[in-house]
Amino acid sequence: MPLFRVYAEAAGFNNGQTSLVFAAYIVGMLPCYIFLGGLSDRVGRRPVVMVSVCSSFLATAIITWKPDVYALIFARFFQGVGVGLGMGAATAYISELLKPDPQAASKAAALATLFTAIGFGGGALATSIDLLSGFTNTPVTYTGLLIVTGIGILLLFYLPKLIPQGGQLIRLPYFPPGSLPINTAIGICWAATGIVVAIIPTQLSKFSLTAYAGICLTLVNWSGGFIQPFIRKYDSLKSVKMGLFLIPLGFMLVIAGCIKGWLFLILLGTSIVGLAAYGFSYLGGLDIINRLGGAHKARAVSGFMFFGYIGFGIPSVCLGYFADHFGITNALWLFEISIVVLSVWLYVRLSGKNRNNDALN
Repeated sequence: MPLFRVYAEAAGFNNGQTSLVFAAYIVGMLPCYIFLGGLSDRVGRRPVVMVSVCSSFLATAIITWKPDVYALIFARFFQGVGVGLGMGAATAYISELLKPDPQAASKAAALATLFTAIGFGGGALATSIDLLSGFTNTPVTYTGLLIVTGIGILLLFYLPKLIPQGGQLIRLPYFPPGSLPINTAIGICWAATGIVVAIIPTQLSKFSLTAYAGICLTLVNWSGGFIQPFIRKYDSLKSVKMGLFLIPLGFMLVIAGCIKGWLFLILLGTSIVGLAAYGFSYLGGLDIINRLGGAHKARAVSGFMFFGYIGFGIPSVCLGYFADHFGITNALWLFEISIVVLSVWLYVRLSGKNRNNDALN
């Protein structure tokens, strides 16, 4: 992320084109996540996880070999494939390895969430630190990640090969009655994180703060990830509503910081965005969707994640092109107004429903 905008500017890309490069991640991920959710059930967990990690290795190898925006398109695509194949399969694999622990499923979900947050933010943080010590288009963290990922692939061979449980290969998402407000809430929250990744670096570069873009991503992921253990027993509906309160507040601080060039305000705002996107709204929404899903919980969660990733990718592309015609600041304020209106609408709607009878429609 710290070099995202640098590569784009070197190729003469505008904001809209840069956002499309960012969205290549979604193009690689969504088809795998939606249509191949049953792949690890059919062929086994370990093979799918291995393909996932190999895709991540390939993504890093591509951008290390050719550090420019065109290579980044393919790197982002294979990153998406890695996440789309690996998230569900790896979480299920951990759960099965922890059996017969009665809490295996919940522990697996907690571990997957924690290490995903560390991974998403850790790479950006490491690269930012490297760039602050000396700017380069190929930071040493790229090579370091190749080594770590290569070791990870080798270690996967030592994990047990479990017998596949079978099932349908293609399992489309399920949107149970009452899920629309909750799914929309996560879409709004993740849209804010997508804007932070795709567009905010352009504003940071105006104040010679490009290297701090990675730290912004780190705070988005880590603030939400690390608060999760403390809010797991928090009322789910109240948690979603808390996220709807925090997301416009955090993004408003990000905008103010970008306009003034105040790094502290930007970092504070991204932290608050993370608390909503990967903390309150994520955990609360996931719990509600699990209950609404009934016998189709896995497919209902897929629908929840589908809304989240659509929010993560599509608004940033639209806003990128809007920024090219009307300016980045105007684009950011348009997004802020939009999420304020949607958040207030959803907050009022959820406040008027009785969670006990699941009347969330």
